[in-house]
Amino acid sequence: MHHIIQTVMGWENRHLYEFSINNLRFADSRLVDEDFGDVTDVKSVLLEDVFPKIGTSAIYVYDFGDGWKHHLELIEISNAPQNGLLPSFLSGQNACPPEDCGGVYRYRELLEILTDPSHEEYESVVEWLGPKFNPVAFNRLTIEKELGILGAKIKGYEKGFK
Repeated sequence: MHHIIQTVMGWENRHLYEFSINNLRFADSRLVDEDFGDVTDVKSVLLEDVFPKIGTSAIYVYDFGDGWKHHLELIEISNAPQNGLLPSFLSGQNACPPEDCGGVYRYRELLEILTDPSHEEYESVVEWLGPKFNPVAFNRLTIEKELGILGAKIKGYEKGFK
């Protein structure tokens, strides 16, 4: 799930992360030390063990410096993927915040700076983000391509699953 979130957000998996579910913490144990506290290795659990029923929720935190926090909730369990594709991507909007932008509050500042070419930080922000960065752009095809589902079909799906 971590890698799917990284792909959808357009991030590069350069920071620590954890999932918190019912007061339990899950992270990649290779990346944490004993100061990190009591953590279960994410590679030792299955998704269905962590999300056993509809309504189960979790918090995913990425980049403890920037503090990106995502609320995840299981809303449906299905044995047949939508359109025969796994993972399925349902919808989205706007561009994701770039990696290492400083968290929610700094990202909001960056968006404000981009609307004011006379701002003292405008040139450096445009240079850092790149001239093609568009905060309201959303490209579903790019995300599906990165997830490996663009044009892919699960072999045998046409015949159905049992």
